[in-house]
Amino acid sequence: MSELLIGTSGYDYPEWKGTFYPADLKRKDFLPYYSTVFNALEVNSSFYSMPTCERLISFWERSEGRIKFSIKANRLLTHDISPSWKNAAIDFKTALSPLQEKDSLSAVLFQFPQSFHYTVENRIYLAKLIEDFAGFPVVVEFRHREWIKPSVFEGLEERKAGIVFCDMPMLRNLPDGKALRTPFVGENAYIRLHGRNADAWYAHDSCHNGSSRYNYDYSDQELKEFVPVVKEALEEEKQVQMFFNNHPNGSGARNAKRFREMV
Repeated sequence: MSELLIGTSGYDYPEWKGTFYPADLKRKDFLPYYSTVFNALEVNSSFYSMPTCERLISFWERSEGRIKFSIKANRLLTHDISPSWKNAAIDFKTALSPLQEKDSLSAVLFQFPQSFHYTVENRIYLAKLIEDFAGFPVVVEFRHREWIKPSVFEGLEERKAGIVFCDMPMLRNLPDGKALRTPFVGENAYIRLHGRNADAWYAHDSCHNGSSRYNYDYSDQELKEFVPVVKEALEEEKQVQMFFNNHPNGSGARNAKRFREMV
């Protein structure tokens, strides 16, 4: 059954006060307020530190069960992979379980870095990782265009995993979802809008949460490009998840609200 979930990548941004959040809103009330505006949230703090059951269920409680959550995988599973990665997988799955039991877990997002190339070793690791997360709504984001090929799409489909449709600057080896006609595989049509700030994409501060990399404000014309993409996925009875990661200056929240009006 088709469903449209729209939200932002993260919500705990004090600089959003006065632009998205009321100027006098206390920080502890950000999430309750957010959940009255959007129906989904992509949690990215779980990438930097391993989440716990208590931490994730607190998101559900503070939002009063109004929204669904996509949880970004911890960096130990995507960026700092070691031979003991299965221990990290156990901890991560344990933390996810309460949300899954409440039917509030919309996706588990594995975002791999541009340095994660299409090699035999990496392909074997990815297959084992997806297998380890069988039963979870897995979606995979690649940052290198080497992975954008039919054999990868087929492999994900066979394993009931999805691929993330990314909107990013057209630089170097970054994949471009529109130009390469990235298909939606699996039950989810997952879209992440990172912005098109080409000049800042490889800036030195780009690994930090306040990065200028994502400092971008989509125009109405640019947002309209995604309307047919979303409508086609809904017609295919996909669960569409659309998250705006251009968080600086509240642009992501503003763009998400505007796009919701369009569709």
